[in-house]
Amino acid sequence: MWSPRNASWVSAALLFAVCGAASSQLLNLNEWGTFLLPIPFGILAAWFSVGSLAPGIALVALDAAVWQAAYRLAERFGAGGPNLQRVAAMYLAGLVGGLGVSLAGALCQRRAPEMRSVGITALAGGVCGLPFAWWLIAGNQAPLPEWAFSTLCFTLWQAAVGVCLWRGFRLGKPAAV
Repeated sequence: MWSPRNASWVSAALLFAVCGAASSQLLNLNEWGTFLLPIPFGILAAWFSVGSLAPGIALVALDAAVWQAAYRLAERFGAGGPNLQRVAAMYLAGLVGGLGVSLAGALCQRRAPEMRSVGITALAGGVCGLPFAWWLIAGNQAPLPEWAFSTLCFTLWQAAVGVCLWRGFRLGKPAAV
């Protein structure tokens, strides 16, 4: 039932989930929070996927840039308009985030990414971007306090995308097909 392989999946998911829950609290820092939020995820992704310091720092910086691009995309297209537009904007922002961090990991490892891993990570990012649309649409009518809703959204996204990265780039080892 519990093999070492299953325990590894669960450990990676829990680490990235805790990272998402903790980093979501950085939003309380107002404008600074939007710049600091991707740093814990980038550090954890670098720890899992890159073996040395310089590529690890580059990965953290690239992940932060990807976060800014996805966040600005979500902010630009998800801020107003009909609900379907907001849902599409959050899916697209999550997809861009998943694709971006996957390609950033491949770039920092200096190896061509496995297209299957990149696609799965991008898809996971898009699907896990959908709770952000619910958060955006529900506003103050949500069944949860805003801090809990943001924690849930970031926890889901970072856990799912983090596990996909871990699976695709497991400490520099190619993923078994």
